[in-house]
Formats: sequence, structure tokens, C-alpha cells
Amino acid sequence: ASADVAVIDARADKVVAKVQVGHTPHQVAVSGKLGKMVTSNTSDNTITIVDLKTLQTAATLTLGAMPEHIEISPHGGVLAVGNIGAGTVSLVSLKENRELRRVSGLHEPHNMTFSPNGKLLYVSNLGAEFVSVIDVAAGKIINEISIGAPKAMAAKGSQGEEYQGIINVTPTPDGRHGFAAYGEGDALAVLDLRTQKTLKTISVGDTPWRAYATADGKFMIVPNNGDKTVSIISTSSLKEVARLKGAADMTGVNTGASESTAMILSRSENKAIVIDLRTLTVAGEITLPGTPETGVTTLDGKKLYVALSSSNQVAVIDMEKRILVGAIGGVGEGPWGAHIAGAGNYCH
Repeated sequence: ASADVAVIDARADKVVAKVQVGHTPHQVAVSGKLGKMVTSNTSDNTITIVDLKTLQTAATLTLGAMPEHIEISPHGGVLAVGNIGAGTVSLVSLKENRELRRVSGLHEPHNMTFSPNGKLLYVSNLGAEFVSVIDVAAGKIINEISIGAPKAMAAKGSQGEEYQGIINVTPTPDGRHGFAAYGEGDALAVLDLRTQKTLKTISVGDTPWRAYATADGKFMIVPNNGDKTVSIISTSSLKEVARLKGAADMTGVNTGASESTAMILSRSENKAIVIDLRTLTVAGEITLPGTPETGVTTLDGKKLYVALSSSNQVAVIDMEKRILVGAIGGVGEGPWGAHIAGAGNYCH
């Protein structure tokens, strides 16, 4: 709400800088290779490209209506931006700071995933039951992979209020497979991201949100908001190995502490459910001092930072002790997400 990005020193857990960007920044992506940070500014229909050395704006690009989710290619040169209100995806050169192509024919494009070689872009359609595949070089859709039986499409601009299609194609850490949950169909499809083939479809709980990968690649964790459960999927057997009690309005999962622990964020209940990944059981819960949005685990897996939109703070959780250790103030108004360069970032 304050049109800025707060920079936190993770050693001291203090805000050390503020970067002004466009209005209602939705997501942040960082290219360490190019030394640039990008924000998608939903209210302005723009993205802001920031030079990380100076923290000054290098470029502001006007794209389609309501740019929200963004993804950087494996080689760091191309940024994909989903213009959810326009049904388009913009492909942007981060080296040249310009839009290369704008691809139409999407249905409320949500999160996006590149193939391991960066040649293909898998686009989740929140307003449909299929994943669109874009040829990045050609800038056009070359395939639509059906995840379940088609149902009534969402009204234009509803952003999932009436219909929950595909939120995300979550890749395994090696980039080989992608897991796509179809909310309306209570199904999780396993895709080969090299061949565009569907390998298997797994039944999960009611209205699955999306899959979240553990850093070691062993599990996919799927919150099912329809029945307040959490499905744990083994990536080796491609089977559901546990279904645990969850909470209402689960929109985030983070793992850490040598991948022994998962934190399931519940927005409406202001808490994190603790799952022990060694025993696949619920190990407790942590009350949060505000509404959790998205979080990110430090690269060593020891700390979790969670943006709290209602209290204008960022919560700090010790992943080893599984306790809340503090909250960072002064981060701006309505913080929406926490992001670390090189970490497993996500946006709901």
C-alpha cells in the first residue's frame, strides 16, 4: 500500500533501505546475474526494474492490464509477466530493459514456470482447466495441456472468486517435472517439462490451492482449502503418502531446517501449522501477530520470514526450534510477500 520495497538485513533483522516502485507492487523477482530487481505494479499496469547496486529505478515499462506474477528464465535474460486482467503474457528482456513480445490467448494467467533450458514457458490459467505452453523465442502459444474436465469459465476479471483453475505449475528442484493442481477438479497433474506430456494425475483433497516443493525434492505439499487438509505427495512414487489436518485459507508453504519442517500459512486464522516431514505428522502450530501472506526461508533453512499484511510487519520464525522469534516493523504498508535472491520464492 506504500508503493515501495523494504530491504531487510537478514543478519540483523532490520530494515536497511526502502526502494520506491509503482503502485500496489505484487511480486518481486531478483536477477543476481544482472544485478537487477523487478516489481510488478498491479495498479499502474507497469513493472519497475531496479539497479541493485544503486537501488535506483533503471526502467519503468507499461505492460498489459494488472501485471501480477513474474518469473525469470533459467539463464536470467528473459522476464515473463502475467497480465492477469488482459489475458496476456509479456516477455521482457532484462538486459535491454524492454518488452520483446506480448502473447495473447491466456485465461487469467497466474504463476509461470520455464522449462529447464528456458525455451518453453508453462503458464497457469486461473480461469481455465489447462496449462498453456509458450514458445519463448517465437512468442506464441504452441500447446494447451488439459489438467481436468472443463467446467464453466471464470467471469473476466474475477481473479478466481467464482472459479479456481490452475494456480501454478510447481517444478521439482531439477526442473524435470512440474506439478499442476486443478482446484475445480481436486486433481494434481504431473507434467514432464521437457516433453509437455502428462505423466500421471493424482487425486488430492477438496479444492487444492497449489503444490509447494521441498528443497530436497522429496515431496510436494498441497493445501486443500475445500476440506482444510494438506496432501503430501512423494515425488519418487508419485503417490499421496499422507493427508493431514490443515486450516482455513491456506495460501503458503515453506520448508527448512534440513527439510525436516514445513510451515503451512493460514491467512484467515493468522497462524502457521507445523508439519514434521520426517514423520509426516502435524507437530503443532504458531500464532502469528498479523495476517500472513507469503514467506521465504533463508538459504541455510534456519529462518523463515513471513509478510504480515494486517500489522505492517514481517514475522521471523526459527525453523529449527519451530517458534516465532520476533517481528520486524517499518517495512511499509500492507506487505504482501518476502523474497530472497536465489531462494525458493513464490507468490500465493
